[in-house]
Amino acid sequence: MLLIQPLFIVLLVLIVIGLADKLRKKQIGFLSFLIWLIFWAAVAVIIIWPETTSTLARILGVGRGADVIVYIGLIVIFYFIFYFTLKLRTVSQQITKIVRKISLEEDNKKNGN
Repeated sequence: MLLIQPLFIVLLVLIVIGLADKLRKKQIGFLSFLIWLIFWAAVAVIIIWPETTSTLARILGVGRGADVIVYIGLIVIFYFIFYFTLKLRTVSQQITKIVRKISLEEDNKKNGN
């Protein structure tokens, strides 16, 4: 577990840097960035101090259920789904711009002749 924690922390730092870059490029809004930042900070706390999940489970009165690594793995999977959704949205917007430009050029050719 000691080797896995630093690797996940490095991964989380890279994820936060990527989110900051998306915010800088205005691919995501500030609120989305803030929500994801809080989310990943919570993930980092769980990774650094895995006993927080058992403490939280005791407070809530539920069993721990699964290992922290399983939770983190699922979180990373959902992050990549979110990431690819953003990429698909960006590509879709670019395709829409190209189609509009072509349509406008066609209209100009028809009206100009």
